[in-house]
Amino acid sequence: MKLKPIKDDQAAFELLFESPDEYNRESNITQNYMYFYNRIQKNEISIDNLFKAVGSLEIIDISLDEKDDAQLIFQSLNSTGLSLSEGDKIRNFILMKLDSDIQEKYYYKYWNKIEKETSYDVSDFMRHYMTVVSSKTPAIKDIYRYFKQYVEDKSIGTEELLKDLLRYAKYYNNIKHANINNKTANTVLARLGQLDMTVSVPYLLSLFDYRENNGLDDKEFIEVLSAIETYIFRRLVCGVPTNALNKIFALLHRDCLKYKKEKDKYADVLKYLLISKPASGRLPMDSEFLQCLEEKNIYSMQAKNKIYLFDRLENGNSVERNNVIQLMQEGKYTIEHIMPQTLSDVWKKELGDNYNEIYEKWVNRLANLTLTGYNIQYSNRSFEQKKNVKDGFKESGLRLNKIIAECDKWTEEELIKRNDILKEQALELWPYPVTDFIPFVAINERHPLSEDFNYTGRNLISYTFMDTPYQASAWTEMYQQVVKFLFEMDVTIIYQLVHKDNGMGLSFTDIETNGYVEIDDRVYLFVGNSTMAKINNLRKLFARYNLEEDELILEIQSQDNSV
Repeated sequence: MKLKPIKDDQAAFELLFESPDEYNRESNITQNYMYFYNRIQKNEISIDNLFKAVGSLEIIDISLDEKDDAQLIFQSLNSTGLSLSEGDKIRNFILMKLDSDIQEKYYYKYWNKIEKETSYDVSDFMRHYMTVVSSKTPAIKDIYRYFKQYVEDKSIGTEELLKDLLRYAKYYNNIKHANINNKTANTVLARLGQLDMTVSVPYLLSLFDYRENNGLDDKEFIEVLSAIETYIFRRLVCGVPTNALNKIFALLHRDCLKYKKEKDKYADVLKYLLISKPASGRLPMDSEFLQCLEEKNIYSMQAKNKIYLFDRLENGNSVERNNVIQLMQEGKYTIEHIMPQTLSDVWKKELGDNYNEIYEKWVNRLANLTLTGYNIQYSNRSFEQKKNVKDGFKESGLRLNKIIAECDKWTEEELIKRNDILKEQALELWPYPVTDFIPFVAINERHPLSEDFNYTGRNLISYTFMDTPYQASAWTEMYQQVVKFLFEMDVTIIYQLVHKDNGMGLSFTDIETNGYVEIDDRVYLFVGNSTMAKINNLRKLFARYNLEEDELILEIQSQDNSV
């Protein structure tokens, strides 16, 4: 067979010649076959037209010489059709230049397994893999380009590369499906999966590899996972911007190893790094977390986050668990407003004269929300009816409803009481990390240009531009050097700005004058502006050059030994 389907579709194709009971109905091959089969059975097309349509199909067979670049030709031919995924391009890059027998061997020994481990979403996996090996997150459209450059720079052998990819693909499978040989770790991984913070996957891949190769025991492994969970959820509740997380998780494992000494526990170093992050990378402390948890409109949160929250509150760390996640996803459990969204006269009377104020304050807060399988039956009934009706709060088997069932009424007094209980529970479920680790040296802060950070009054130590580190002790020095690098990349953009600012606020001139420094012959840059003005100007220039802002990392002196 010369024209052969990939993955497991070949087996599905062969089954089409057997009994329909044997078909692999999950395969696209089978689904496509059934589509055309059903259309033909409905007589929607004549035999003549069907024969004509099949006769219009074309198969192109291209023979190449050894000097021809098969990958380049393949990409060019495909450019006008359905776009290849980044994973497809990478597969072709790795396998296409091999002899057919080696290609076949490596495909089944490695690549087919990689596809299965990643549930055939190789592109997503490769993005995380590239973040692990380069400490930098490529854009979706650039994964193949970054991978190709990485392989060529490192001169990695094909089989060595495939072995590495397969190893990490197995970790990826473990993370996505919460499937390792420890039940507690799987529970935490499943919760992280429910939060859907894919930005943490590169760190988790590195953590799995470290555990595999360095003997990180299960207890410490779970401790690390739980700290990551706390970091993610506290930030989510407090609405901390997420724009810094890509870089934080890309560098987190490397930073742990950098500051960990032989006597130090990995978990202690990790916790220190998390609690020391400043600004948009920060881990909210107890006071901020509890205030936000109390005041947040929980009902308006994304569905996945509400499911995570109520699963956590219902099950805690108990071995005996209610399958809240599945039941909420299936709609069998729903969120119930104890004080209803629409107040009846009975509720207004029960709440008192200031019922409207109580309603506005508490209706969508956590203290007024619970789970039930009988939401429609509850409706906006009185509290007594909700409690005592068949399958009401009094008969509920959910832990969340135990306190509610013990109440005789539902007023602000009960709301405050339940609120306090839930806050105590939250501190147990998402505890602020405690660590004795103290770094041997102060850890400087590192911020990508993309991060919303105020550099005013801060001291620059160094910077990294396009993965190359440079020393610079002054903002003006860094500003001048980076602009020079940009100028060397494409002189035309800055030449245009010299003669016409285009309203960007960037100050270039072709005449030497006070406050300006030389970039090139008859090209001068104004540097008499503030630090933040320089930062904002660099962002504008990066946009003009179509450069990602994360290509520039600024290292500044930490405050109070902060990272």
